[in-house]
Amino acid sequence: MKKLIAILCLTVATAGVAKAQAKIYGGKHYDQFLGCMECDSQTPNSIWSPFSDYGSSHNPKSIWNERGLYGSVKSNYSPYNPKAKYPPRVVDKNGKCLGYLTVNKDNPKRFGGSVADLICFSRDTVLRDGVDTYGQQFEKVN
Repeated sequence: MKKLIAILCLTVATAGVAKAQAKIYGGKHYDQFLGCMECDSQTPNSIWSPFSDYGSSHNPKSIWNERGLYGSVKSNYSPYNPKAKYPPRVVDKNGKCLGYLTVNKDNPKRFGGSVADLICFSRDTVLRDGVDTYGQQFEKVN
């Protein structure tokens, strides 16, 4: 499974998506930066760096924090709550909203793709393997 997910990430990264450096914003007014989604694990604000505020499973600003506002399955601000009123937004380098990071496949504005699906549907695997394992896929193309 780990290899399959890594291959999916690499496929997206080699298609040029990694260079877009999509960023995640959360909160009711989407003013809380939650990290860079398509940055390698060496980037300080990457969700793939376990040492950054955004890649740590303990930091309140991290989508990986299962007890946090942005990582709980019960929070209105989390991608993991299918009924969240304010799931995080994914924006491009120009600030344009690309869609919402959410497990809710019925959301017509859901941001899709293998990286978003990895985050939304394979969180336990990512946390078990280590977030930096997946961030390394972006390093190969940058």
